[in-house]
Amino acid sequence: MVIVKEIVNPDIPIVDKNDSLYHAFKIMEKTGIDKVIVLENRVVEPGREVKTLAGILTSRDIVLKLGTQRVRLTTASKLHVSSFMNIPPIYISPDTSILEAAKIMADKRIGILPVVEDNHVLGGILRDQLVRLASEDDTEVRHIMDTNPVTARTIDRVLKVRQDMLGNDISFIPVLDERDELVGYVTIYEIAFSLVRFEDIVPAKYRKERIMHLIVEDIMRFRPPRLRIMDTVSKAVVEIYKKNSRGAVVVDEVGRLAGVVTPHIILKHIIENKPELLEK
Repeated sequence: MVIVKEIVNPDIPIVDKNDSLYHAFKIMEKTGIDKVIVLENRVVEPGREVKTLAGILTSRDIVLKLGTQRVRLTTASKLHVSSFMNIPPIYISPDTSILEAAKIMADKRIGILPVVEDNHVLGGILRDQLVRLASEDDTEVRHIMDTNPVTARTIDRVLKVRQDMLGNDISFIPVLDERDELVGYVTIYEIAFSLVRFEDIVPAKYRKERIMHLIVEDIMRFRPPRLRIMDTVSKAVVEIYKKNSRGAVVVDEVGRLAGVVTPHIILKHIIENKPELLEK
């Protein structure tokens, strides 16, 4: 049985709960990891403080709260991580099996698990680490893809796509034009980035009006990771992480959208059909 201690990543970004949201997001930008571990000072005995786990901050947490009316009255540089982080954080011990860690991630639909031993944060494991274990899986994506994905239009408002992502608990949406042609995609990171920048640049008195004019075409990424129906999960893994995406589109023989594959879908597939990949 492979345990978490063997794959724990000590380099996952860490911030303090009193850091500004803007600081935390700049770290996400720099590292390319949109999930950070949040620590706080805690007194464990008189005269002795240690840094302990306080929460987790992800792009989704930012999107969940930053799009609300309440926080539009200030800027990201004046907001603190403590107001956005996910608490209480779900964490695991270094002796947890990788299979059990994968099941927790899939069941809770989370992409990071801090690894804690004796109140000390050793690092964490990311869903992406586990999904990459399917890099030699020859299962065809047509057997696991979501055949009825949520989509967006280039002219949709960003706030609508934000609500679609939060309401459906997804992080990847293909974008279609007026002719139903696939032209791009949006991930939860683009939504978070656009909101952070918007809140930090646009004066508070103009935000309510101007944010209504922010549309998908302004923030979307072009040329989404693309797969054919007969392509394999191993190719999906390569294509998704080549672009550091949250998913890939699957197209039919004429290039029309047939479905999507995401890291969450791949992880569920591994757990249900290829658990041996987590036990090597």
